[in-house]
Amino acid sequence: MDRETAGKLRGMIRRCTLKNVKDDGEMQTCSVEVAAGVWRDDVEVLQPYGFAAHVPEDGALGIVLAVEGDEGNIVVLPVANPSKRMGKLAAGEVALYNAHGDKMALKPGGDLDIRTGATVSVKTKSAVTVESKGNVTVKAEGEGHLS
Repeated sequence: MDRETAGKLRGMIRRCTLKNVKDDGEMQTCSVEVAAGVWRDDVEVLQPYGFAAHVPEDGALGIVLAVEGDEGNIVVLPVANPSKRMGKLAAGEVALYNAHGDKMALKPGGDLDIRTGATVSVKTKSAVTVESKGNVTVKAEGEGHLS
Protein backbone atom coordinates (compact mmCIF):
# COMPACT_ATOMS: atom_id res chain seq x y z
CA MET A 1 0.00 0.00 0.00
CA ASP A 2 1.43 3.39 -0.93
CA ARG A 3 1.69 6.33 1.50
CA GLU A 4 -1.15 8.27 -0.10
CA THR A 5 -3.60 5.37 0.26
CA ALA A 6 -2.44 4.69 3.83
CA GLY A 7 -2.91 8.36 4.71
CA LYS A 8 -6.44 8.39 3.29
CA LEU A 9 -7.37 5.29 5.28
CA ARG A 10 -5.99 6.82 8.49
CA GLY A 11 -8.17 9.85 7.86
CA MET A 12 -11.27 7.72 7.28
CA ILE A 13 -10.93 5.31 10.23
CA ARG A 14 -9.67 6.48 13.63
CA ARG A 15 -9.77 5.50 17.27
CA CYS A 16 -11.52 8.12 19.42
CA THR A 17 -12.43 9.04 22.98
CA LEU A 18 -16.02 10.05 23.78
CA LYS A 19 -17.59 12.62 26.10
CA ASN A 20 -20.83 14.62 26.42
CA VAL A 21 -23.17 11.80 25.39
CA LYS A 22 -26.73 12.89 24.55
CA ASP A 23 -29.44 10.24 24.36
CA ASP A 24 -32.60 12.30 24.01
CA GLY A 25 -33.73 11.86 20.41
CA GLU A 26 -33.90 9.40 17.55
CA MET A 27 -30.13 9.02 17.63
CA GLN A 28 -27.54 9.10 20.36
CA THR A 29 -24.80 11.68 19.85
CA CYS A 30 -21.56 12.61 21.56
CA SER A 31 -18.38 14.62 21.27
CA VAL A 32 -15.33 12.69 20.03
CA GLU A 33 -11.63 13.43 20.16
CA VAL A 34 -10.36 12.30 16.76
CA ALA A 35 -6.78 13.52 17.26
CA ALA A 36 -4.91 15.08 20.18
CA GLY A 37 -6.99 18.15 21.10
CA VAL A 38 -9.23 17.88 18.00
CA TRP A 39 -12.90 17.41 18.96
CA ARG A 40 -16.02 16.91 16.84
CA ASP A 41 -19.44 17.53 18.42
CA ASP A 42 -22.87 15.98 17.79
CA VAL A 43 -21.45 12.82 16.20
CA GLU A 44 -23.96 9.98 15.80
CA VAL A 45 -23.25 6.76 17.74
CA LEU A 46 -24.36 3.75 15.68
CA GLN A 47 -25.88 0.82 17.59
CA PRO A 48 -27.04 -2.58 16.35
CA TYR A 49 -30.77 -2.88 15.64
CA GLY A 50 -32.66 -4.23 18.64
CA PHE A 51 -30.00 -3.17 21.13
CA ALA A 52 -29.89 0.16 22.91
CA ALA A 53 -27.43 1.37 25.49
CA HIS A 54 -26.48 4.72 26.90
CA VAL A 55 -22.76 4.94 26.15
CA PRO A 56 -20.72 4.70 29.36
CA GLU A 57 -19.36 7.79 31.06
CA ASP A 58 -16.81 10.13 29.50
CA GLY A 59 -13.67 8.31 28.42
CA ALA A 60 -15.32 5.42 26.56
CA LEU A 61 -13.49 4.34 23.41
CA GLY A 62 -14.81 4.06 19.89
CA ILE A 63 -13.88 3.92 16.24
CA VAL A 64 -14.98 6.81 14.03
CA LEU A 65 -15.65 6.28 10.38
CA ALA A 66 -15.63 9.15 7.89
CA VAL A 67 -18.58 8.37 5.62
CA GLU A 68 -17.49 8.47 1.96
CA GLY A 69 -14.10 9.75 3.17
CA ASP A 70 -15.69 13.04 4.34
CA GLU A 71 -14.16 14.00 7.71
CA GLY A 72 -17.07 16.40 8.20
CA ASN A 73 -19.48 13.44 8.12
CA ILE A 74 -18.31 10.98 10.74
CA VAL A 75 -20.12 8.36 12.81
CA VAL A 76 -19.00 6.37 15.84
CA LEU A 77 -19.16 2.59 15.49
CA PRO A 78 -20.35 0.55 18.53
CA VAL A 79 -18.51 1.73 21.65
CA ALA A 80 -16.38 -0.04 24.25
CA ASN A 81 -15.33 0.85 27.75
CA PRO A 82 -12.56 -1.58 28.73
CA SER A 83 -12.60 -0.53 32.40
CA LYS A 84 -16.29 -1.54 32.69
CA ARG A 85 -16.24 -4.63 30.45
CA MET A 86 -17.60 -7.87 31.89
CA GLY A 87 -14.82 -10.39 31.40
CA LYS A 88 -14.09 -14.04 32.16
CA LEU A 89 -16.85 -15.34 29.88
CA ALA A 90 -16.78 -19.00 28.90
CA ALA A 91 -16.33 -19.91 25.23
CA GLY A 92 -19.73 -19.43 23.58
CA GLU A 93 -21.23 -17.41 26.47
CA VAL A 94 -23.17 -14.24 25.62
CA ALA A 95 -24.00 -11.54 28.17
CA LEU A 96 -25.71 -8.19 28.62
CA TYR A 97 -24.36 -6.12 31.49
CA ASN A 98 -24.11 -2.62 32.87
CA ALA A 99 -21.46 -0.61 34.68
CA HIS A 100 -23.00 -1.47 38.08
CA GLY A 101 -22.45 -5.25 38.00
CA ASP A 102 -25.96 -6.28 36.92
CA LYS A 103 -25.92 -8.96 34.21
CA MET A 104 -27.87 -11.42 32.15
CA ALA A 105 -25.73 -14.24 30.78
CA LEU A 106 -26.70 -17.02 28.39
CA LYS A 107 -24.33 -19.86 29.24
CA PRO A 108 -22.92 -22.26 26.61
CA GLY A 109 -25.08 -25.13 27.94
CA GLY A 110 -28.28 -23.08 27.61
CA ASP A 111 -28.65 -21.84 31.22
CA LEU A 112 -29.74 -18.23 31.65
CA ASP A 113 -28.19 -16.47 34.65
CA ILE A 114 -29.74 -13.14 35.71
CA ARG A 115 -28.09 -11.18 38.51
CA THR A 116 -29.24 -7.79 39.72
CA GLY A 117 -29.18 -5.74 42.89
CA ALA A 118 -32.64 -4.33 42.12
CA THR A 119 -36.13 -5.41 41.07
CA VAL A 120 -36.90 -7.74 38.16
CA SER A 121 -40.18 -6.73 36.49
CA VAL A 122 -42.19 -8.62 33.88
CA LYS A 123 -45.16 -6.79 32.32
CA THR A 124 -47.32 -8.29 29.63
CA LYS A 125 -50.81 -7.85 28.18
CA SER A 126 -50.95 -11.61 27.72
CA ALA A 127 -49.79 -14.57 29.82
CA VAL A 128 -46.56 -15.68 31.46
CA THR A 129 -45.71 -19.37 31.20
CA VAL A 130 -43.04 -21.22 33.15
CA GLU A 131 -42.50 -24.77 31.96
CA SER A 132 -39.96 -27.07 33.58
CA LYS A 133 -39.13 -30.76 33.52
CA GLY A 134 -37.52 -30.25 36.93
CA ASN A 135 -38.30 -28.33 40.08
CA VAL A 136 -39.33 -24.70 40.21
CA THR A 137 -38.07 -22.99 43.36
CA VAL A 138 -39.14 -19.57 44.60
CA LYS A 139 -37.32 -18.06 47.58
CA ALA A 140 -38.33 -14.80 49.18
CA GLU A 141 -36.45 -13.27 52.09
CA GLY A 142 -37.81 -10.67 54.46
CA GLU A 143 -41.16 -9.12 53.56
CA GLY A 144 -41.48 -10.86 50.17
CA HIS A 145 -44.59 -12.82 49.26
CA LEU A 146 -46.23 -14.59 46.36
CA SER A 147 -49.68 -13.62 45.20
